[in-house]
Amino acid sequence: MLLERDDQLAALAAALAEAHAGSGRLVFVGGEAGVGKTALATAFWQRAGCRVLVGHCDNLTTPAHLAPLADVADVTGGELEARVAAGREPRQVAAALISELRRPSLLVLEDVHWADQATLDVLRVLGRRVPTTRSLVLATYRDDEIEGDHPLRAVLGELASAAAVTRLAVPRLSAAAVRALASERGADGDAIHRLTGGNAFYVTEVLAGAGDALPGTVRDAVLARVGRLAPESRRLLEVVSLVPARAEL
Repeated sequence: MLLERDDQLAALAAALAEAHAGSGRLVFVGGEAGVGKTALATAFWQRAGCRVLVGHCDNLTTPAHLAPLADVADVTGGELEARVAAGREPRQVAAALISELRRPSLLVLEDVHWADQATLDVLRVLGRRVPTTRSLVLATYRDDEIEGDHPLRAVLGELASAAAVTRLAVPRLSAAAVRALASERGADGDAIHRLTGGNAFYVTEVLAGAGDALPGTVRDAVLARVGRLAPESRRLLEVVSLVPARAEL
């Protein structure tokens, strides 16, 4: 069940209609890990009624060169596939992608906070030239993982003034939404909201879990993020974790 996403779906539908009318759009869809960005994008493309192209970025120590565009090129073939396979420079790849997007389409690029530099360069070029297409491009990212000098932060800043580029935030679920989900299982929605803060992934996994034990999926998701922190940050988290709820700075 997709709750409290009507406003976001309406905004994306308006952007898609504008794109198909002849003025392409690029929308960066941001939110914290687990908040439901992929669920929103999936629900939208299932009702888009046009060609849908999807590319994924992976959380690798060394990001794969143009990985999400390679996913797209496998579907489109043609000049885009040839340029990606040849490892052409980003501007040439962007030109081939823009040519593909002149056919009304919905392009979804997932998790661009993990993108390699070449993919981000393609996004830079695309952001300035997307109005020449008839497609909507959605780029999802974790807004809580692009602090400081993260490369995606620079791209977002550079495209902030581009008229055809916008951002869409995916918020946490409200207590009312969590209560609605919990009522189907006879669970205490208010308690679950306090525990999860309305993060859609945590809410879903807690409801799917049995008994009072923390679901393994939630534990592993948290530990995976903690494992990427510096040692001193992990030590701080270990101390803070002893305090119920939250601690003052």
